[in-house]
Amino acid sequence: MNLLINAFNLASAGGLTVALNFLKNIQKLKRETDSIHVVVPQDCGYEALKSGGLHIHFLPKSLNSWLTRPYMDAIWYPDLVKQVNPDVIFTMGNFPSPVQCKQVVLLHLSHLAYPNDKVLWEKLGLQILLKIKLRTWVFKRRLRFVDVLLVQTQTMKTRMNQLYAHLPPTRLFPNAYTLLNSRTPYELPTKRQPGLTYLLCLSRYYLHKNLEILVEVGRLIKAKRLPYRIFLTIEARQHPKAERLLQEIFSESLEDILVPIGNVPTDCIASVYQQVDGLLMPTLLESFSATYVDAMHFGVSIFTSQRDFAEEVCGESAYYFDPLSAQSIVDTVHAGYSNETLRQRKITEGRRRSTTLPDWPEVSRTCWELLVSLAENEQINVKQ
Repeated sequence: MNLLINAFNLASAGGLTVALNFLKNIQKLKRETDSIHVVVPQDCGYEALKSGGLHIHFLPKSLNSWLTRPYMDAIWYPDLVKQVNPDVIFTMGNFPSPVQCKQVVLLHLSHLAYPNDKVLWEKLGLQILLKIKLRTWVFKRRLRFVDVLLVQTQTMKTRMNQLYAHLPPTRLFPNAYTLLNSRTPYELPTKRQPGLTYLLCLSRYYLHKNLEILVEVGRLIKAKRLPYRIFLTIEARQHPKAERLLQEIFSESLEDILVPIGNVPTDCIASVYQQVDGLLMPTLLESFSATYVDAMHFGVSIFTSQRDFAEEVCGESAYYFDPLSAQSIVDTVHAGYSNETLRQRKITEGRRRSTTLPDWPEVSRTCWELLVSLAENEQINVKQ
């Protein structure tokens, strides 16, 4: 099999994690007769894969922007496809490439599945709305180039099949869970005080994470003198609105309640979970978040938005609130810590659920078999 994997727009966050894990695992599945070419961005960690029997093609930095995307799509990438002459292409970055080859596409841009959520788009603003409308238009136009579409959850599969009339066959590519084995110690910038409950909001700044609601949450905690403290992992450099949010926290003297601790290195996340009592995620939109599963595994309570994506991953292991209501968030947290029997039951359920997810070797093998089947013109059984 001559396989081309397109991951050139997976440079950060969850997309990068998925791509790196998949590429590491298929090196073990590769047969002597297989040739695997991979298109990736520079300086994101893909360099370490060079010795694994993969042909790595780095996207020039000058083409890594929306301004130069038309040239990359129309000239640079099609030229590369002609050189490689693949039997099948695996596009891992949401948007099908307009090339005449068999193509499997992995969709993890959850925005495409929620076009009618007016509350969400009002929250994100006109600029993001226009960007997503453009992306949706591109996605729809290019669906004819897709042989199989992969999605990460049943929620996404159901939504996509309801929204897009001419969707190609759809299969699940579940986001495997990678256990955080590293135990690098992490020292919190503030010492825990007796009688206080510490929640972790583990997230970079993105508009759909809905982090601004936490300012009002902090005000309520302060006004009612409630025993809750929230660690934030955002940094000003992540987004102009992240800087604005941090400034608002300090201007209102809420930094003792909403405690900014900055980015937590991946190898320190396990240590942080061992020092907190719960996870707080007021997010409005996700495809799949391993953050939920980490919290389940490490046995901390989960407080998150009552949204279908969260309910599929967490089930009965989480407490759910209205993410647009600070009062709902505070009331839900308070109720959670007022019933210890129920809280421990949810923690136990979370630990159980975390053990049911497939690991990367299993997910990679299933996807690899699909790609081989397409490349070798075998019949593919796809359940709609």
